[in-house]
Amino acid sequence: MLEDRVLWVNGKFVAFPEAKVHILSHSFARGSAIFEVMSVYDTESGVAVFRLKDHLERLSNSAQALMMKLPYPRQKIFRAVLKTVAKNKVSTGIVKLTAFYPGFGLEVIPFDKRVSFAAAAFQFGRDITISKFGEDQFATAGISKWRKAHPDTVPVFAKASGSYLNPMLAKLEVRERGFKTPILLDTEGFAAEGATESLFIVKNKKLITPRLRNILPSITRQSIFEIVGDLKIPLREAKITRGELLQCDEAFFSSTTCKVWPISKIENHKLPAPGLVSAKLRDYFDLILAGKVNKYRKWFALVR
Repeated sequence: MLEDRVLWVNGKFVAFPEAKVHILSHSFARGSAIFEVMSVYDTESGVAVFRLKDHLERLSNSAQALMMKLPYPRQKIFRAVLKTVAKNKVSTGIVKLTAFYPGFGLEVIPFDKRVSFAAAAFQFGRDITISKFGEDQFATAGISKWRKAHPDTVPVFAKASGSYLNPMLAKLEVRERGFKTPILLDTEGFAAEGATESLFIVKNKKLITPRLRNILPSITRQSIFEIVGDLKIPLREAKITRGELLQCDEAFFSSTTCKVWPISKIENHKLPAPGLVSAKLRDYFDLILAGKVNKYRKWFALVR
């Protein structure tokens, strides 16, 4: 029961029902909150948070992009995450961090500069229902009519709440057409990313993914960049056209919750799910997440 969970809020643990913010807070009204979502795994060495330091680095970058001052140093947030995971007895699940302006604010900019910070941890199955492959074992993707925001309009590299209206609308739109999740094109018509996932396609056994400028700098995406060399899978960043999406040999999404989520269909273009490259990468990632690949144990922050 979620009512039994606790959150770390501004330096102390608070019961789930008591973790509240005023309806007229600036971050609620204007979408000025920033956040991070990271995964927790039960590895051979113990329960651990995946790439916690990297997530905190990105949180800091998001704060700088929004000119927000985080209320705690990075090391204190690091310890708070581990304590929150332990306190909620999470062994396989997710952690969500949120920094927000709790003060009253009707103006576009927050005049009350106080920032609150919260950490929450949830166990898969017990607290939230989500499979290791995202919403289902395989994705079906529709190319959305909505375009990814241009990087000169908002900092697309920041995980800011207001930016997620864009993928929310895209996801609602493609679900009306019977697909599970969208592929958003950028304003030039090239593939960008999914609703909350990075996109990879395979052509002639080579991985191709959109360039970083127009998309979120995903930590799972970066992890894939680091491990493909072990598997001798060629990988390049490139502009991907709509036509290339509809002619690829296989494709998958990646994110914190799904890591490698094979796509079985893009519009009417059917794909093997998983394809040979996707399956190879997914299986190796599973070994890493179980703590069975020594060189990547540095990615885990153990919960003591």
